[in-house]
Amino acid sequence: MALVAGPRDRRERRHGEVEEAVLADPSWIGAPAMTARTWRVPPGASGPEIARGPDEERFLFVVRGSGTAVVGAERLPLSPESVLWLEPGDRCRLEGPAAGSEPLEVLEAWAPGGSG
Repeated sequence: MALVAGPRDRRERRHGEVEEAVLADPSWIGAPAMTARTWRVPPGASGPEIARGPDEERFLFVVRGSGTAVVGAERLPLSPESVLWLEPGDRCRLEGPAAGSEPLEVLEAWAPGGSG
């Protein structure tokens, strides 16, 4: 069954200066399905550490802006339309760009893993 999530379904949270918006998740869909959210990280800000379940791979797509993904000890540069694929168990923190730049905006998506 195809579903469309609209603005009314969006749930927003703040982590200091960083904005998180849940676009769709299992509570909305009613089944263990893909979850999607956006992150908006202003210049000079750093988001919370993001960790998912031990069997969940994640896909992050940079919608606009630039910044850094900190994965373990690695600092990975992010730019518009770049993709970051995280393996199960990876922990990630997003850092915004330098002052005077536009915010980093990232779409994050993941689904429960396992073969069912």
